Amino acid sequence: MIQISKTSFGQNLAAWLLLARHHLRHRLRKGAKRALDITCGSLVVLMLSPLLIAAALLIIIVDGRPVTFAGKRVGKLGRLFPMMKFRTMRRDAEAIEKKIQEHKISKTAQHFVDPENESVLKLRKALLKFSDEEKYPNDPRILPFGKFMRKFSIDELPQLFHIINGDMSLVGPRPFAMWEVAEFTPRDLLRHKIKPGLTGLWQVSNRSKITHDEAIGLDLKYAARQSLWLDLKILFMTVPIALKNRGGN
Repeated sequence: MIQISKTSFGQNLAAWLLLARHHLRHRLRKGAKRALDITCGSLVVLMLSPLLIAAALLIIIVDGRPVTFAGKRVGKLGRLFPMMKFRTMRRDAEAIEKKIQEHKISKTAQHFVDPENESVLKLRKALLKFSDEEKYPNDPRILPFGKFMRKFSIDELPQLFHIINGDMSLVGPRPFAMWEVAEFTPRDLLRHKIKPGLTGLWQVSNRSKITHDEAIGLDLKYAARQSLWLDLKILFMTVPIALKNRGGN
């Protein structure tokens, strides 16, 4: 007959109670974070509804539908989701970029191969000046009001609906595109253990320049220390930074 000592039973009970306590705290924290996302996300959508409607109407009037652009982003545990933004570029921006890549030639060349029309030719000339750079400064594909929307993060506002439906959170690592995540190390991928967010520790770090490793380090630091108090602190820090146009991407 197997006998269990009182000491062994007591140790097992203490370990079980500790595990149950940890699990309960995790569930409560997770529930509080979700409640914060739904409550604050819904309130902000209601408060900014006139701005959301005005932005959508402006895009339709100037360049037609659609008013949003959805790019694939990597979410929690590597799940892909289409992250919405207000469209700040022409509807044919991707088609033009494809033509640029297909017809990429030397920057010093004086002639372009098979220009289809004058407007595409002008765009090609402008974009080829920056064909070796990651982003195009003064991108001619951007709509007249596009820079303003990007400067004040108006184009990011549709992401509030992702927060309400649970794809994103108010606070968390910013979601990256698939091609960016493809270059991640196993350590970098740990940032995807939690939901991506609208803002995060990286965005409120008050650093004008930050390396990839530093940014990932801040994301991992948040993932390890996340709490309702930390979320509130980051949200309060985000407001003045956004107003000063110092926020991250």
